[in-house]
Amino acid sequence: MNKFFFIICIIVFLSKTQTVLSNNFIYDVNNIEVSGKINNDLDKKKLIQLAFKMAFISFADKTLLKEDAENLYKTKINIIEDLIFAYQIIKNEKNEKKENTLIINIKFDPKKINNFLAINGVSYSDVSSISLTLFPVFIKDKNIFMFSENFFYNNWLKNENKEIANNKNILINYNLALENIEDLQYISLNKENLELINIKKLTSLSDIKNNAFLVFYFTENDFRAYLKTSISGKEIDKNFNLKKYSSNEIKTYEQAIITAKEEISQIWKYQNLIDVSTPSFLDLSLDIKKANDYLKLRDILNLIDLVEDYSVLEMTNENTKVRLKYNGKINKLKDKLLENKINIKIEDNIWIATIN
Repeated sequence: MNKFFFIICIIVFLSKTQTVLSNNFIYDVNNIEVSGKINNDLDKKKLIQLAFKMAFISFADKTLLKEDAENLYKTKINIIEDLIFAYQIIKNEKNEKKENTLIINIKFDPKKINNFLAINGVSYSDVSSISLTLFPVFIKDKNIFMFSENFFYNNWLKNENKEIANNKNILINYNLALENIEDLQYISLNKENLELINIKKLTSLSDIKNNAFLVFYFTENDFRAYLKTSISGKEIDKNFNLKKYSSNEIKTYEQAIITAKEEISQIWKYQNLIDVSTPSFLDLSLDIKKANDYLKLRDILNLIDLVEDYSVLEMTNENTKVRLKYNGKINKLKDKLLENKINIKIEDNIWIATIN
């Protein structure tokens, strides 16, 4: 009787559900603030629609490549409303102008978002927030500035706390390379060919998983940057132009920092692009060790962005076979399962899972 009750309990939960207030880095946009006078329900609806629009733009900026995001900025509000799974007004108070200030958390529906992106031929990035150690170098008038006299070293983190305070979705948390004599000597010896620098030979970056070596320099007519990144084991080199303000040197340098940060974010997004128009399928065999193992698996699958849907193929007291419909690369899916304490063993091309 107990086994029969256990099976019935599992079947009740076969459909994939979502918890409205659960946190999801990709599909959740929190703390959207809008203000305006609310005299009637229509006024309130307009304010909430404004928050939806702002949240959609924030979602696009966070997960899409820059060009794709900009192309979707003009999406109509009725389409955006249909993409929303739930929202919560967490604050409603009067400001000094006697206007209502609303702070709203918004959750987008993963399936609807994926369908919307597929229709528009857009891939999204399954990104997470990472820490990255940066080594910026500045070349000016044939002089190399690395640390104390380097504008970019001294000002790179200047607005980090402000961005966090403004509840921006920070993809990359920066640390700066620590000054050491070996790096000073190595870079000085290679100052004529900094693009050939091997970042693995930089002591301040050598043991760090995510790092970047960035050189700002002037040519005869242009201001440019050379970027060499190593993020999650993938190395990418890139050159790009920077805007010059002839009458404002500081503005030139500040804008260069903004542009360089955008380039690094684009690299991180590009490495994690997922084509939602071509999902894949995987059969997973779960070894049942405890009575609630499948329920744990179900909860974990509901949290993994890559998993679009799943269904139970077969169920016994010892084993449950689940078919996953997922987006992205299979290794990325495996990493997500491992992160959530699901052990994976592959035997004869069969994925066998156990819950820790």
